[in-house]
Formats: sequence, C-alpha cells, structure tokens
Amino acid sequence: MLEICCRLTCLLNDLCASRTTAPHAEAELLTMAAAHHVRDPDEVLGLSEHDPLSSVPIRMALARISHNPHEAPVLWGLLLPVPGHLAGLRGPAQVNRAALDAGAVIVCHQGSAAIPAGTAWIPHPVGSAMQWTVVRGAAPLPPPTPADVTPLLRSAISTTAAQLADPGMVSGDRPDIVVPHLTGHRPADQRLLDSAWTVMVACDTGRQPTMITAHGAQKRETALRTLRNAASHAITAATSWPLVS
Repeated sequence: MLEICCRLTCLLNDLCASRTTAPHAEAELLTMAAAHHVRDPDEVLGLSEHDPLSSVPIRMALARISHNPHEAPVLWGLLLPVPGHLAGLRGPAQVNRAALDAGAVIVCHQGSAAIPAGTAWIPHPVGSAMQWTVVRGAAPLPPPTPADVTPLLRSAISTTAAQLADPGMVSGDRPDIVVPHLTGHRPADQRLLDSAWTVMVACDTGRQPTMITAHGAQKRETALRTLRNAASHAITAATSWPLVS
C-alpha cells in the first residue's frame, strides 16, 4: 500500500504542475491496484453533482484537481503517522485517527483557494482495489526539506548501529526492498528516498519477534522505533518538495 501512496503523491504533484493528465495518472495507478475509487464526504473537491457519501472513479477526482486554477504551486507530501508521532498532522481529531489507522496519508501542505492546505487523501485497501477518502484537515506543519533531514537520518542510522552492536541484538534475513521511483523530483530526493525507504523496511523486519532476552528485545524495539520515525520523516521530506514548473 505504501508504494501506491508514494506513487499517488507524485502524481498529485505532477497534476498540479501540469506534468501529467488525469487519464495518464489513473492508468499508472491501475497498474498497481485493480481499481481506485474516491469518497469525498467533506466535498473538498467540489464533486457536488455526486452523492458525497458514494464513491467515484479516481479519474474524476484527479481531473477536478488538474482543472482547478492554482495561483501558486500546490504541493503534496506523504506522511506516515504512528501513535506518538503524528508526522506533522494538526487535526482535527477524526482526521488524525483515520490517518493513524491507515498508517499513511497524503496531505496538501501548500495549497490554493481551490485546494486548501490540509486536504488529505486517506488510503483504504479493499481486496485488490484501493478506496481513498478525501477529507478536509488542518494545514499540517511545514514538512522538512531533504537538506534538513539527510544528515539527521545518517546520524540516526549511526546511533542505532552503535546501540545494536551486540551480535545477539540483530538477527533475521535481509528483506528484498524495491524503492518507489519519484517523478518530478531532483536526484537528491530520490537518493534520500532510497535510503529512508530501505531503513524503514529494515526496521519493520527487525522488529519482528526473535529469540533474545526481554531486555534485549525492549532495547532493540526502542532503537528501531526511533530509527523508523527518522526514516518516516525523511520519506515525507523526499516526497514533499517536487520541482515546480
């Protein structure tokens, strides 16, 4: 699911910069899931001709975004909130809860009159398809830039490696990792995503139960949770600042 969220983040940025079209964006998304539908209960996208409680094909929502006038660049980022780490979300409470339940949310952090900052896409996998709910949230905290977080991620990796230097603290197979490709971004953004995504997947794998002492397990869990939060922060930075036409 996170790969799809990352791809949609890029496509929303590309749409707002006129680098792609709604049909092309939909076609890309359909290579990743059998179908994509959108609910707009807050009528954020102004699909007033449709019941806001029903779902519409994602192309209709993407077309509405691409056709809205933008007096300034509209920018989206991928946030990965977890309990105790809201990743920049600022409410309201029901939006935070939905994003926490999903584990991911695509948020407009620099908006326009037509697409205000805080507009959020919350993913819901349904079998082989994806259901998206577009909601009106508060403007998030400004996301960090890649320049801000790159040294922080390196430092977090070094710190965690030192904390888990005991051979008995690290075990398990290395996971196969395929990092999503960013479109409309600088090479440095992709390099940051490569590192952060790899770290995040490795942390998730490393937090699985293993045969070590309770103290060792707690120490490893704390270290990997902190490192994963740093990686999530870096993923937000890598996805949030595309090239602006």
